[in-house]
Amino acid sequence: MKRNRQPNRYYVRWVLLCFIITTLSAMLVGIFSYVKSSGVVQDKMNKETALSLQQTQLNVEHSLKVADQATTHFLGSKIIQTALNEPLGPDQFQLFSQVKTELNGLQRLDTGINDIQVWSKTGNWLMNNDGLYRLDAWTRDHSSSPLPEPAAPTVWEVSSVEAAADLDGLSAGAADSNGTRSGGSTVLSTVNACGMNVNLLKRLPLTGYRSIGTAMIEIPACSLSSLISVNTEHEAVLVFDQQSQLFVHKGVTLNGLDTSLQQSLGQLPRGRTGQYSISIDKQPFTVTYRRSDYNGWTYMSVVTLDQLTRSSREIGWFTLYMCISLLLLSIIVTLLWTKRLYRPIAQIYKEVISQMGMGASRKSLDEIQVIGEQVNKLFDTKRRLEHRLEGQTELLRTFLMVQLFLFGMKEREIVERMEALGLRHDFSRFCVLALQISSLESTRFSEKDADLLLFAVNNMVGELIASERRLQPIVLGRTQTTVVTGHAETAELFLADVYAIARLVQNKVAEVLDLKVNIGISVPYQRLPDIPRAYEEAVEAMKRYASFGEKAIGYFGDLGENHALHYAYPSALQSELFDAIKLADRERVRPLLRELLHEIGQNHPNPYDMQFNAVRLLMNLLGLSNGIAGQAIPMQRQQALFDELFHLSFAETGEAWFMTQIISPLLAEIEGQTEVRHLSVSKQLVQMIHEGFDTDLTIDICADRLHYNASYLSTIFRKSMDVTFSAYLAQYRHNIALRWLKETDMAIKDIAERLRYNNPQNFIRSFRKTEGISPGKYRELERHQESASQDAASIGG
Repeated sequence: MKRNRQPNRYYVRWVLLCFIITTLSAMLVGIFSYVKSSGVVQDKMNKETALSLQQTQLNVEHSLKVADQATTHFLGSKIIQTALNEPLGPDQFQLFSQVKTELNGLQRLDTGINDIQVWSKTGNWLMNNDGLYRLDAWTRDHSSSPLPEPAAPTVWEVSSVEAAADLDGLSAGAADSNGTRSGGSTVLSTVNACGMNVNLLKRLPLTGYRSIGTAMIEIPACSLSSLISVNTEHEAVLVFDQQSQLFVHKGVTLNGLDTSLQQSLGQLPRGRTGQYSISIDKQPFTVTYRRSDYNGWTYMSVVTLDQLTRSSREIGWFTLYMCISLLLLSIIVTLLWTKRLYRPIAQIYKEVISQMGMGASRKSLDEIQVIGEQVNKLFDTKRRLEHRLEGQTELLRTFLMVQLFLFGMKEREIVERMEALGLRHDFSRFCVLALQISSLESTRFSEKDADLLLFAVNNMVGELIASERRLQPIVLGRTQTTVVTGHAETAELFLADVYAIARLVQNKVAEVLDLKVNIGISVPYQRLPDIPRAYEEAVEAMKRYASFGEKAIGYFGDLGENHALHYAYPSALQSELFDAIKLADRERVRPLLRELLHEIGQNHPNPYDMQFNAVRLLMNLLGLSNGIAGQAIPMQRQQALFDELFHLSFAETGEAWFMTQIISPLLAEIEGQTEVRHLSVSKQLVQMIHEGFDTDLTIDICADRLHYNASYLSTIFRKSMDVTFSAYLAQYRHNIALRWLKETDMAIKDIAERLRYNNPQNFIRSFRKTEGISPGKYRELERHQESASQDAASIGG
């Protein structure tokens, strides 16, 4: 039993290979899935962080803008404008009391404003939540803490609460010394629990060129912090002003975090937003920043990298578990599937070794190698047999050609025999070439060499003519014979190829063997049973032309014997007639038809030839009708036309019959199609004008794009649109100019250039000629009219 045990080397290799492939596949899929999915999740987390920071920015700026707008509305009121120029005195008590009331009402709005201070240099007064003071007295007593002067009409700045507290004390002293008002009033009156204040400074008056006063609106930074939503365990949001001063920090706090971010502000790229990574105390963070276009502040979101990558780690573990599961499943499937696939190999191997025995020299081979060795032996045997049969096949092909040339066969039998012997029969035309050596006198050969020379010529023909252009060349008696095949559309083209082949063979025989040969060519045929007739024609042509010289090529069709010569058909006249029909030119159709029928009648005295060419004309006209006019002549009517033609007196009524029965219906159909086609072409031209009015568009360019003649297109457009191409283009450009002058602020020079005028003067001259006024005057009138309409609408409202 041990001796008969079959080796399983190939099976083991197969299992190992499948195991390696499945393992690598699972690993690659797992790695790719993890990298791809974690990357997608990471990008998503980064985008969510960026969106959260953007929302924070929008919330803060919305609050600031509300305060700004409310303050601007308050400061732009008439009462403030009046108070700025009024001095502080008893007569203005009611005015300043009303200002104070308005100021207190502003702070009651949901604006986050803690205090508003307004001072007037002209009126020499200062007002805040706590009272009203003389400005010169306050300035004199607090020269070390001057009032801020904004460098722009509106300025946002950040100050610390400690500085505000110092100003509180100084302001209170000033109030007591002035005696204007008691109660400890200050410029920054209220010390809030926040560490920083956000101040909005505005020059007064708001719309004045020269500043005569200033307003300072104080917003606690902690009120802005309340607008920020953040996960305090893993995230922090910080806000820096234009001077990189931190004034809002909400969320997680680490030593050195604020300083590191403050130092990195100057190194950030110029973009409005971005992300980068930092490390603080060996702990990585991802920083997302946004710069505000509103006030130049920088918003930063700091998230621990561990928090951002938590989802990626979860994906990684899930991917690992799935890969292990897929790997185990793949191993089980591999074992079962390979065992099933190996079963037929084992059976074949068993059959092979039972036939050949298991020699000692083959114990090191696996199953496939043993089977392959036997398969190679089978192929070697097959090749030897095919080589032996090849010679037999050549003999069988030669015998078939002899039968075809001398005896003939039915077409079905010929096709079956040719398919069995591997000969082609998918050609559309064929001719027979018959070659004969003219004479061996004055050559280095003798008559006893004639047969050998014919076989040499036969081999040369087989090499010179490609196998797809011929059948098996053979030698019949003293004649070498070949069937030349082809797929030429016309017999003339095919004969030209055959003549070229005959000259090639003739020249090659003269070059190699120094012999002169005569070649005969049969007329082209299409049916395989006509091969015997073609052979006889080729031999006859060869014999007849051999008398003309020692190196002749003769065509049987030129002999005139037993061959019907065809008269020339007036194709040129027919082409002119068909062109006139296509153009629906009725004036030229009838004279051309009369001339064509006259040519057919005069050049064909034989009634059968004349009738043949009349049928040819009818078929060509019906082909034209079906090709360009659809069913201008119904199919049932077409069949009846042939019967009428055969009973027709061609010379007397031929012209009238062709005109009324065929050409007139065809012309009517073409004229109907022409009108629709002209309308379609005109629509394409209009579309080109609308899309390319600002280019150097001409009728020639359109003709090139549509593949038409330019004059033909111009005529079509004029008939369809009742206006020339150039006039329509000019009118459309004028309409565009009217719209641009009315709806845009585009300069007249630019309009002229866009509309392809050589210079603005030409545009102005053309515009004035059409509208009666210049483009500038037209724009002025349109703007005035539009303004008047708006005023009327507002008054009516």
